[in-house]
Amino acid sequence: MPTCRILILSAVSLSAFAAEPRPVTVATAERAPVATRLELTGSVTARHRSQLSSRTSGLILKMHVDAGVMVKQGDLLMELDPELAEIELERMDGELAQARIELADAERLLTEGRALASRGAFPKSEADSRASAVEVRRATVRQLEARVKQQRSIIERHRLLAPYDGVISRRLADEGEWVETGTPVVDLVALDRPRLDVQVPQEHFAALTGETEVTVRIDAFPGREFAGRVAATVPVKDPVARTFLTRVEWDEGEANIGPGMSGRAVFVIRSGDAVVQVPRDAVVRFPDGSAKVWTLSDDGGRLIATSREVTLGESLTDTVQVTKGIEAGARIVVRGNEGLEEGQEVRLLSEENESGKP
Repeated sequence: MPTCRILILSAVSLSAFAAEPRPVTVATAERAPVATRLELTGSVTARHRSQLSSRTSGLILKMHVDAGVMVKQGDLLMELDPELAEIELERMDGELAQARIELADAERLLTEGRALASRGAFPKSEADSRASAVEVRRATVRQLEARVKQQRSIIERHRLLAPYDGVISRRLADEGEWVETGTPVVDLVALDRPRLDVQVPQEHFAALTGETEVTVRIDAFPGREFAGRVAATVPVKDPVARTFLTRVEWDEGEANIGPGMSGRAVFVIRSGDAVVQVPRDAVVRFPDGSAKVWTLSDDGGRLIATSREVTLGESLTDTVQVTKGIEAGARIVVRGNEGLEEGQEVRLLSEENESGKP
């Protein structure tokens, strides 16, 4: 007898529990433009990457950098032995000084000749000859000044300076080596503001613009995301893969992101066509491929759950397109829809938007 009493009490308790409204979270199906999520892999590239060469011929006197050294714009990277070039400059300076003295003497003679010629005490033809001699001396001075300027530039070219901030990735020459003009000496790579280059399939290429939403993920820094932007699209296809280069930039990121690292760009491509969309969690799928969502209706102040079989379209960024079964504005169950029964009363916990966010 006691055992029967316990069973009866248990059944009453279970019946009372089942009668309690099921707590659910709901959202509203909305009509909005399609947002397709496109994720592509790519490689980080540098904004500047240069193989710096010697700007003149000479013997390397000093290498100031090695691989891995960080440099700033204007830092001295290499020096050639300037001794012979400096000796040549001294010789040219001497020639220029002599030419200036000769010009000054010719100008003095011209001034005296014109003064005498004005009084009739000096032949006019001789004064004209002295004027011509002055012009010749002036031309000689200008030529020598240009040669001196050129030689100073040659001496300056014995020093190789960094054209921008970066890191030396390779050193290609060493002290004591003779290099000719154009001989590679170091590789310099800029590390600021890297880019991610990805190859975009031709069917998506036209949809990418500077307004396209992009998220950048670098594999070396899992869990980190950077807000990016489409900086450039190159309308020249890879003839084999039928893809086009797209360059993605971002403003802030890890300081150690370097060229050659792998990464992913996630593009959100929005079309102009509006379709009915529901959050992914609202869809209950079955092994036979069918799907349904639970909608809510008001029955005299009681919220009742009713299932609707739906036809699904494209899976979008955070939502699923519904082509048949419900209309925009329908209130659907997003959480708590597992195990719901037809006509079951529910209790509203919260209401979210169509992407499943409060």
